[in-house]
This record gives sequence, C-alpha cells and structure tokens, in this order.
Amino acid sequence: MIQIYISPNYTHKKLEPPFFRDQIDVFEDRIRHWLIEPAKTLLKHKHGKIPAVFLVINYIEGIEIYISGEDSKNKSKDFFKRGYKRIFASVSGEDYMQDAVAEGLYEMLRCGFAHDAMFRDGIYFSDIRKEAMFIDWPKINGKFDSCAKLKSVVINPARFIECIEIHFDFYLKELKSIHPNVAQENFKKAVKLKWPLAGTSRLIDVTEDEFYAAR
Repeated sequence: MIQIYISPNYTHKKLEPPFFRDQIDVFEDRIRHWLIEPAKTLLKHKHGKIPAVFLVINYIEGIEIYISGEDSKNKSKDFFKRGYKRIFASVSGEDYMQDAVAEGLYEMLRCGFAHDAMFRDGIYFSDIRKEAMFIDWPKINGKFDSCAKLKSVVINPARFIECIEIHFDFYLKELKSIHPNVAQENFKKAVKLKWPLAGTSRLIDVTEDEFYAAR
C-alpha cells in the first residue's frame, strides 16, 4: 500500500483508527511544520518577510473553524474577524477599532494575497517598531475618531508570526488538557466537518504498482 503523508511526520496510518489524541498530533504537526516553522525560516531570507506573513495569514480564519466547531463556508470574513480578535485582541485597542482593523486586514491583506497575489494599499511592513502591528487611525483633536475607518497598518512580520505561534501553543494546551472542555468538543466537530476520516477519499485510488508505473 502506498504511504500517504497526511502531515510532515505522520502517514495515513496515524489515523487508523482516528483516536482523538492522534487527531491533535496530526493537527499540530500540520500547523507547526507546514505553516509556522516554514514562515520563521522565511524570515531569515533576504526577501522572505512578506512571504512569511503570506504563509500564515490563513491561520486566522482557519483556527476559528476549529475553535468554533463550524465551517467558514460563505462566512469567511466573519471567521477571519473573530479569529483576528482572539489572536490580536491586545493590539487594536477599543472594540470598534478591533472590528475595523480586522475588516481592513481581511480586505487589504488576506484578500489581497488570496486574490491579487499581493497585499493591497494600506498594508506596510517594517521591523523598526517592536509591536506586531502599528495601527494608523484617524484622530480628532488628538483623540481616536470612533466614526472613522482604518487608514493603514504597519506589520512587523516576526512579531506577527510570534503572536500566531503564542496563540497556537495556548490552544494546543486546551486541546491536550486532561479535563474535558468546550475547545475539545468543538475541535472534534471541526474534524468531522473538514477531515475525510471515513470512506476512501483519504487515499488515492490506485495500487502502488499502478502509481509508480505512471512515471
């Protein structure tokens, strides 16, 4: 039988049968070694900082699927905004700013990368400041204008990725807790929605001889 790697370190046999702890192992292996670690490696490349953000940006919507136990189909922006506020709640200040910043990042960064292959006007990158994001928000008489919209965001790629990794580590602790919790139940729901644990779709429908003969 052909060995199918379902994550960097596990083959399909890891989920036969699909015990809960094995599902967590596969999930962690995928996020850590297909997203976070490669993004951190890109940070070391001369031109890799922006691609590093490109690589991890979909974590924000994706992790919300597992946290909520629901599919984001036709609700992408809502899931992104909710995920953003979980990860970066301390960055954007007041609630109205968090919503506006999340929406702005969805349009300018997430959709820019997804649809235009490049971030859109209003997104900038710099490691001069040490926070993950520097928010440029209109002011009136020196105070933030609650009726205004986001002007621009300056992203520190290394800190941005660090915030995502911190959130992921915290979430894994909830999943691995010996005490049953909502995070575990919603994760199970998301796995049922998104992973083909039953049926034949997990493996390609050819024999090993047929697969190698096609070379």
